[in-house]
Amino acid sequence: MSEYLIKIINRVIGILKILCWKILYGSRFHLGKMTFFYPGCHLMIEKTGSINIGDNCFFNRNCSMTSLGEINIGNDCIFGENVKIYDHNHKTDSINGLFRKQGYVVGRVEIGSNVWIGSDVLILPNVRIGNNVVIAAGAIVTKNIPDNVTYIQKRNSVEVQNG
Repeated sequence: MSEYLIKIINRVIGILKILCWKILYGSRFHLGKMTFFYPGCHLMIEKTGSINIGDNCFFNRNCSMTSLGEINIGNDCIFGENVKIYDHNHKTDSINGLFRKQGYVVGRVEIGSNVWIGSDVLILPNVRIGNNVVIAAGAIVTKNIPDNVTYIQKRNSVEVQNG
C-alpha cells in the first residue's frame, strides 16, 4: 500500500511543479500531453529562452534544464536521473576578465523523438540528438548525434553504434 501512496504523491508533486512552471514562464514553456517530471526536477528559463517538450516524455529524479536560447525535445523521450541540459555556456574571451562578467554564448539543443538518455548525462549547447537514440549513462554530449544510434562515452573515447 505505501508503494502506491508514494507513486501518487510523486505524481501530485510533478503536476504542481508543472503548474508553477506554466505560471512562471508562460509561453516560453510548452509541454505536450502525458509528460511527467519526478520530484527534484528543475527548469530555469530566462527572458530570451524557451523550452518545448513533446508528448509522453518522462524525466526521472533531479533532471534540470536551463535555457537562455532554445531547448526542444520530441515525443516519447525518457531521461534518467540527474540529466542536465544547457543551451548556453559562459564566454571565455578574456583570461584577464572575470568569467562571471563576460556573459554567455547562447545556442540551442534539439532532441529528437524516442530518445533514451541515461542517468548523469550532460548535454551542452548547439547539439542535435537524432531520433531513436540511446545515450549511455555518464556521457557528455558536445556534438551532434545522428538518428538510430547508441552513444557510449568511455573514459578516453566515444563509441557510436548503429541500430
